[in-house]
Amino acid sequence: MISKHSISELSSLIKSPFVFLDLGSVNDHVVSVMRIEGRYPLHSHTKDEMYIVLEGEITLEYKKKPPLKLEKGESTVVKAYTEHSSGSDTGALVLMFKSKDYAVNPSGSE
Repeated sequence: MISKHSISELSSLIKSPFVFLDLGSVNDHVVSVMRIEGRYPLHSHTKDEMYIVLEGEITLEYKKKPPLKLEKGESTVVKAYTEHSSGSDTGALVLMFKSKDYAVNPSGSE
């Protein structure tokens, strides 16, 4: 079945920051929409993940690297096992690409 999805409609359903709502899947990856507001704790993943900023701006902070600011229309890939934290002071809407079987490792659990 062919279908289409509205990112704006999906994003309107997000009531809390750092909640993922799945837009769809491509092979072994899931594409999700997430609102970022405030700061998520330092952590890492067992697989790469991609951030694409749709609205606002975010800052990715790394344990062993300088912070990276992303504005609307910008993207980056956080490599597996890289300790990072995402946050936004003003709020942002982000499209995320993650492996369907990704796992979160709390800080210090690499």
